[in-house]
Amino acid sequence: MERSDLAALDVRARVAALETTNAHLTAKVAELSFLAATAARLGATLDQRAISKEVIDAVGIAVNDRRRPCFLVVRNGNDLECGDGTLADPSEAEAFVGKNHDVLERCVRVAEVASIDGYAVFPIPGNANDPGFGCIVVRESADERLASADVHLLTRLSELAGRSFANARILAKSITAGVTDELTGVYNRRYFDRRLAEELKRARRLGERMGLILLDLDLFKAVNDRFGHPEGDRTLRAAAHSILTSVRDIDVVTRWGGEEFAIIVPGADGVQAVIVAERIREAVEAMRLRSASGETLGITVSCGVAWVAPDIHTPAQCLAAADRCLLEAKRAGRNRTVAMRDPGGEPLPGRSADVRESVPREHRGAARNS
Repeated sequence: MERSDLAALDVRARVAALETTNAHLTAKVAELSFLAATAARLGATLDQRAISKEVIDAVGIAVNDRRRPCFLVVRNGNDLECGDGTLADPSEAEAFVGKNHDVLERCVRVAEVASIDGYAVFPIPGNANDPGFGCIVVRESADERLASADVHLLTRLSELAGRSFANARILAKSITAGVTDELTGVYNRRYFDRRLAEELKRARRLGERMGLILLDLDLFKAVNDRFGHPEGDRTLRAAAHSILTSVRDIDVVTRWGGEEFAIIVPGADGVQAVIVAERIREAVEAMRLRSASGETLGITVSCGVAWVAPDIHTPAQCLAAADRCLLEAKRAGRNRTVAMRDPGGEPLPGRSADVRESVPREHRGAARNS
């Protein structure tokens, strides 16, 4: 072979190598562009539903087939279930999850791509505190297998989805931490102050009703003194749970301070607010806890009830009225509900306190003697 022929072969080989490199670089640029655009869309929201829909849209782009059935499986507590934004038959997706729940759980926990019942499964990784947020599930068939490049791209997409879900969860936890009481899990005082002002303003502007219940665990100091503060904390958590199960979903349960709780009852008049307070009081009284030493521990609550009335204009006035009623319930022997009396109206059944009978005093929260 002549030297010119060898040179021509060398040129062709170099051109072929450059074309291969160029094709690889073009594919890499396309991949990075796709991931960058997807990351930008995912980063524009911290709503988990919106993230789910963005991920599903990105799957169709990644495999260049927006008609290919795909859906998300997301973690809800300790369970896995179908997520939002599915591009598959919902009943088919739910059947797949139900049939393969344990296999999917293992797949998510070990964070390995798997093929299950004609679907490719791409785990969405969690972080150090989470076993995984779920998985991307894409339909495959014998003649429509995903290419290796598609598998690689969907794996990268699942990683992006994991970071987005982690950020959304961090935000949700930070929001929750800002408005909830760490010990009992109910809303905190800061949230209560804001919500009471909003509900009272709405009720007065629209002529609606609103009730307020202040309650205090009776002789709670004795529980701490006799059984210790860990048992006292457990009692507070049990009381909070009992209160939550005794009210409606729209009622706002908050820890007012120490062993005191406050419940905003939207739409309730005096009679209805008293009914709620009595339901709570009876539920707490029926609780039977056991201490670490095996002793039975019972607790009762005293309740003070106020509501929107003609001479209640501010949250402070509403609180003062409920607080006076709570003090009256304590003085009258505890484990009872005392409600205010509307000016010029008849008292509710049982003991009652007039909202005009005393000067509003400073509420001392946990400092009040039980």
